[in-house]
Amino acid sequence: MTSYEHWSLIVSFVSLALSITGFGALLWQLLMLAQSTRLDHARRRTQATMEYLSATMDRRSSLRERGIPEDRDSAELTALIDRSVAGDAQATKLIVEYLTIFNFLGVAAQSDAFDPAVIDQAWGGLILAVHGNYRPWIDSQRERRGEPRLYEDLEWLAARMTPRRVAPVTVPSPHSPTV
Repeated sequence: MTSYEHWSLIVSFVSLALSITGFGALLWQLLMLAQSTRLDHARRRTQATMEYLSATMDRRSSLRERGIPEDRDSAELTALIDRSVAGDAQATKLIVEYLTIFNFLGVAAQSDAFDPAVIDQAWGGLILAVHGNYRPWIDSQRERRGEPRLYEDLEWLAARMTPRRVAPVTVPSPHSPTV
């Protein structure tokens, strides 16, 4: 082997090593970019979720002022649902506006625009209560309209919320004797 061939072989191996190193560096950068993109998407998704939850708090308050009862007031909820089922258009409109807030939340969570974990942390119990309380109305509307998928995104979302209460909360009556 001549010295020219010897040096050509060395230069070829050095060139190969530099190419492999450059390819490795490029691959590393691509992996870091992918990780950064995933983290940025998660951050934006969390931010969008919190913005929606905050923005709808005012809308929920407005609906309360217009007649939507507290989410855990069974008697008032039953009365509102009964009025709607009996044909009260105003009661139906209020319920539709209220449930739409939660249905849109389910749509956004399913499409990966909102973070279900953040929703669960912030409103999980509320969503479970809303779904449970309005379930009779939803079922009646599905049957009446012939739309079995009505509010299915709310139903999907409620199925992913974590129940946190293990025993019913009992509030003592102001008239009950204290021990």
